[in-house]
Amino acid sequence: MVAFALSLWACGNDGRQVPSPTVYAWPDSFSFLIEYVSESRAGTVLVSRYEERKALRFAVREDRYLAWHDSVIKESFAPGREATVEPFVPEDTLHFYVELDRRGGITRSEPACDPAVPACREALPSALRLELRRLIPRLPVWAPPRGYVWEDTLAFNDAPRQRGARGFVVTSCRVAGDTLIAGSRFWVVVWHSIQRTYVDVGGLAGLVPNPPVEENGMVFIDQERRVPVYASWAGGAVAPPSLRALGVTGTGFRGRAYLAGSLVEQLLSPE
Repeated sequence: MVAFALSLWACGNDGRQVPSPTVYAWPDSFSFLIEYVSESRAGTVLVSRYEERKALRFAVREDRYLAWHDSVIKESFAPGREATVEPFVPEDTLHFYVELDRRGGITRSEPACDPAVPACREALPSALRLELRRLIPRLPVWAPPRGYVWEDTLAFNDAPRQRGARGFVVTSCRVAGDTLIAGSRFWVVVWHSIQRTYVDVGGLAGLVPNPPVEENGMVFIDQERRVPVYASWAGGAVAPPSLRALGVTGTGFRGRAYLAGSLVEQLLSPE
């Protein structure tokens, strides 16, 4: 998936010095189509594979967006076994109120539901913010020189929820260049992130850190429409105890997302 983006860039990048993006122009409604895969291995042997496909939709409601997932498919695979459909979590089915500023800041994200409903109480408010940070790089105030690196820190605290934790993600971004694809020009923003989370186990132990998770990705931003149209990312995480018992030491993952109705969707859609 990441290789696809690199091949597009290699075909079109002319190294021309152009202004970097400083603001987005968000439309009243838009959707991202998202694909995600993770694999756990013991040496070279595949132990498990997880696949997820979904749409993430946005529609303006007064002065903010209403966002929700649609057409969610979650499946797990293991050698010699049939695919298993995985259950949804509350974030897969609930709507969220989201505020996006013109620089890509996610200034607010909260479930759009009655807190008295059990699913609403279980939903992780920060889940959507963390998902969007892969798709929407936060832009600097001023157009940076080529090669300049800027950082964005996204802090979150879902610890009061049953599946929640607290922590932060530090993302380092830079504009790597621009590229021309089928007559349209795009900025290419590459990024590296480190996510650190802490779980409150109570007692004297207090907050216990989880192993950090590192990711690398890139985003294509349409220079005319001023919106992200393609994102790809990859990373790795320490395997949970249940998999480490099977000899797995880590899990690799990768994903991609593209803007519905964009040129990139046309290129990726099967004929």
